[in-house]
Amino acid sequence: MKKERGITLIALVITIIVLLILAGVSIAMLTGNNGILTQAQNAKSQTEVGAEKEGISLAYTGAVAKKNGNGAVTDGDMDEQFGLNGTKADAEGTNPIIVTFEESNRQYMIDENGNVTGPLKAPEETPEPETGGSIATMDYGVIEIKWLLGDTNYVSETPNAPKIKEDLPEGTTMELVKYENSNWVSGTDYNYDENKWANAKVTINGVESYFVWIPRYAYKIIYFSSQETKAAYLTNGDTSGIIGYSDSRGIVDKEGRKVNGVASTTSLNVGDYFRVHPAFMNDSSNNYENGGWSEDLPGIWIGKYESSLVNKADSSNINTNSSTVGNIIVDSSNNTDKAIAVQPRMSSWRYCTIGNMYTNAKAYATNLNSHMLKNSEWGAVAYLTESKYGRDGEEVTINDNNNFITADAGISANPEQSSTGNETGIYDLSGGAYEYVPAYYNGSGSLSNGSSFANGTSDEFSTAYTETSASSAYKPGDATYETSGWHGDDAYFVNSNNPFFMRAGVYHSGSNAGVFYFSVNVGNAYYYSSFRMCLAVK
Repeated sequence: MKKERGITLIALVITIIVLLILAGVSIAMLTGNNGILTQAQNAKSQTEVGAEKEGISLAYTGAVAKKNGNGAVTDGDMDEQFGLNGTKADAEGTNPIIVTFEESNRQYMIDENGNVTGPLKAPEETPEPETGGSIATMDYGVIEIKWLLGDTNYVSETPNAPKIKEDLPEGTTMELVKYENSNWVSGTDYNYDENKWANAKVTINGVESYFVWIPRYAYKIIYFSSQETKAAYLTNGDTSGIIGYSDSRGIVDKEGRKVNGVASTTSLNVGDYFRVHPAFMNDSSNNYENGGWSEDLPGIWIGKYESSLVNKADSSNINTNSSTVGNIIVDSSNNTDKAIAVQPRMSSWRYCTIGNMYTNAKAYATNLNSHMLKNSEWGAVAYLTESKYGRDGEEVTINDNNNFITADAGISANPEQSSTGNETGIYDLSGGAYEYVPAYYNGSGSLSNGSSFANGTSDEFSTAYTETSASSAYKPGDATYETSGWHGDDAYFVNSNNPFFMRAGVYHSGSNAGVFYFSVNVGNAYYYSSFRMCLAVK
């Protein structure tokens, strides 16, 4: 009799295992990160993105042709072209214009030259964090930066190009300059990845002043338990020493819980809880309490040096060594033979009340929105200086010139005194003279020295603080509570006896001076105090 053959249990098990393996491989080939279905979906998305970009470019070209040189393309022009082309998209904003497609919900940006960027990752509202957190120390931190597109809250790989205003009154010019052969000449040579910041020269009736571009950005501060754990993070990315953050949630511990005893504040999250710096933000709905503006800005121009007083006829420096000389107002009807200058190797303008400094700064160039550097703007400079785009955690060297000479012996001789460690940066941020900023405690009865702005409420050009404790008065981005005491810098908060803020320290402050230094005064015409200019070009 012929013996029948059957499948043994072992063979069956092996067969099933082989089939499962083949099935797993097939599923992975279909659905994995590099699977056929995934690649097909990616290809479909790429095709859609290409078509959407092409639709934007087509509409922009049509809008340019219709404008025929009569002004810049607007969001209304784009919407009109979308209607004509049958493109289901909506345009919004100016410089840049943001385009949103109805079906895909993808968003793109068009700059003033018609370049299309995207798809963009939309910012999000940060949810209110839980309470109950604590951070043992905030002395050791790293500031990280994300650039933002134009005047939007969309993240960019590159910083905004410096904004130059050309339609200026006769006698006033503004141009980009670069440092070449120990001189400033027309042209551009900036690269923020290489710590080279953009510079501009403003000339008003023959008097030159220099400014440095701070592009719009979002920031996050990461706190560490010690200098060693901070160094480990910077060296090899070791995150084990992280104990908390200052970001779009406010001041939170490692678990994201709001730290007890600190004023609550949340803001827009542009990704990974990065917070848009208030110095660039439309803050009108918040009554300007965080030092912002009536509109969003793509960046600000900061005085490269402390301000000086000069004779208008020949730009010669006036040594303001008494209140008789320094405590004056310079405008179209007062002291018309004198002017503000922002130049190296000048004695800084001192012996002027904080209120007169404020008035002089605003009168410098109203068409450029000139003003006295605000506390929020000081913070914007300090944070960029501390980041990898500036000194990368290294402290700015003090200007210890006891004659209050701006940039000390000259920018080439002392590049370590700048925000970048080279000639393109901002000088006198540590030492030199104290620098008044138009920020004050509004519970004081002694605000007369700042009567030109200190009326009890914040506005576009000044900031009122309602508390005398840095933690309870916490304003993000102003480089007070968030970075208090960094690099050993002094930290004294405003109060009823001394209601006005001063920054930087003075030439004899030693290691206590620096970009994170803040102290207080009554705002009088003081031998040791100067101020810094800022331009908000809109």
